[in-house]
Amino acid sequence: MSDYTKPYFDAVAQLTAPTAPFEVETVDVAGGPLKAFKNAERSLGAFLAAGRNHDASLFLQYQGEDWTYGAFFKAVDQACDWLVNEAQIQKGDPIAIAMRNRPEWLVAFVATVTIGAVAVPLNSWGKAQELTQGLEDSKAKLVFCDSDRLTFIRELNAELPAVVVDSSDNPQDTVLSEIRQRPVPNEPLLVEVDRHDPAILMFTSGTSGRPKGALLSHFNCCQALMNVEFIGAGTYMTNMEEMNKQLASPTLPKTLLAVPLFHISGLLSQALINLRHGRALYMMYKWDIQEALRIVKEEQITVLMGAPVMLLELLKNQAFSDEHAAHLTNVSAGGAATPELLSELYATKTGTAMSGGGWGMTETMGSGAAFTGRYFAARPTASGFPSPIVEFSFRDENGDEVPSGEPGEIWLRSSAAIQGYFSGGKESDKPIDGWMGTGDIGYISDEGFLYICGRVKDMIIRGGENIYPSEIEACLLEYPGCEEVAVVGIEHDTWGEEVGVVMKLQASATADADAIKSFCKAELAGYKVPEHVVFTDEPLARNALKKLLKAAIKERYFG
Repeated sequence: MSDYTKPYFDAVAQLTAPTAPFEVETVDVAGGPLKAFKNAERSLGAFLAAGRNHDASLFLQYQGEDWTYGAFFKAVDQACDWLVNEAQIQKGDPIAIAMRNRPEWLVAFVATVTIGAVAVPLNSWGKAQELTQGLEDSKAKLVFCDSDRLTFIRELNAELPAVVVDSSDNPQDTVLSEIRQRPVPNEPLLVEVDRHDPAILMFTSGTSGRPKGALLSHFNCCQALMNVEFIGAGTYMTNMEEMNKQLASPTLPKTLLAVPLFHISGLLSQALINLRHGRALYMMYKWDIQEALRIVKEEQITVLMGAPVMLLELLKNQAFSDEHAAHLTNVSAGGAATPELLSELYATKTGTAMSGGGWGMTETMGSGAAFTGRYFAARPTASGFPSPIVEFSFRDENGDEVPSGEPGEIWLRSSAAIQGYFSGGKESDKPIDGWMGTGDIGYISDEGFLYICGRVKDMIIRGGENIYPSEIEACLLEYPGCEEVAVVGIEHDTWGEEVGVVMKLQASATADADAIKSFCKAELAGYKVPEHVVFTDEPLARNALKKLLKAAIKERYFG
């Protein structure tokens, strides 16, 4: 901590003190003592039930259709009744959700956790392998899906009960519209659960290897959601003047939801937290730049959250104007660190909106570090302040802690972190004494900011020097006309590895390998300058959340 960041840490101390709204206590769980918010709800269903207080307010707008909170919870109650009384789903049963973004996705999710079943969001980008793998690993008793995903599901399992949200020609399937014709129960159903009962089986994004199922309890989920509320409170206390202006604005909060709901950032930081607090979501079926531009402008969107590549595409677009920025109050991207170009675009294109960033992972339900407002503006290359319910340890390849301030693999333990991984119907690979390795490399600065350098598996070691691809990628995104770039390690007999670059240029831009190397020489240490530069006209391979698939890129361009 420094004099500069002392006001933030003073605010944290106030918010987390005994009897304060975000009081932090130490609790004993299976992995050992953990820091936790004392006042968090005990179940995810109870947390989300607060949304019922906003009956007449707009919750969702989707492809021209409005859903009020009242209409949404009516559909939830009908689904709960059907699941318990017709489908005979019991507490703890896994229920898969396989569809693109749409209101029914959230109906299925909220109904599932409300009755104490385990929600299993599946990657629904149309890849049969990941979809079927998730069904196999979770041992799902039932699946909510759309007709496109149903085709893949039936190839794997002809007998799995399915609720189809649009249509099905098979009489064995239930169409959701039939459930929505059921009488509404007199009282909402809320099954009592132990806070350590499983709530969500969320599969990792799978940038390399086979995705794993991260098993999250109600305790984990409620801690993570309260952490989002804590971030909001901390932001207010350190940006009071700007926040008071926002609160005084006649424009109601409106969030553009373009991130897939099967990813933790779309589900947690956007859908569920807004559901609890009565705010409106403008949901996109999938990312589409022209549709995003239209919604932001016509619907007067106030909050933009997404992957860095999404926000870069939006803000770099020539059509993005002051009319799009007119009502924005908050713009933020999650990830290792905010690309320098993106932070510059925040300053020049988003008007008076407060910007922010953060770092987290599926295994911690997004909890890790975050910041918004003046601290982000001052340190945009950082990934935020560590959460008060997350403990960090930075370790070398032998598992020993590195000196303070030096990069090492991030290990953490948290009340928001997974119970363990789940595969083939059983748990595996539980955290050790509550600690788990993240695969990310980082450090905490003297000022108290978390910085992310890269991934352990992505790190390039050239002649004994550690090279973090993210640093070179951030540099090359500044090259005129660069649209996308990926940096990978190329094997070398003498040096061990050398730096390889794959770059996609804008249609109007030109460059050659020598120009790229010269640009890097002016900005980076000599050993970080790439030896291999490849240009492509194809979009670089990415997963559902637009993370670069480095292994696939390396194989495609360097063999």
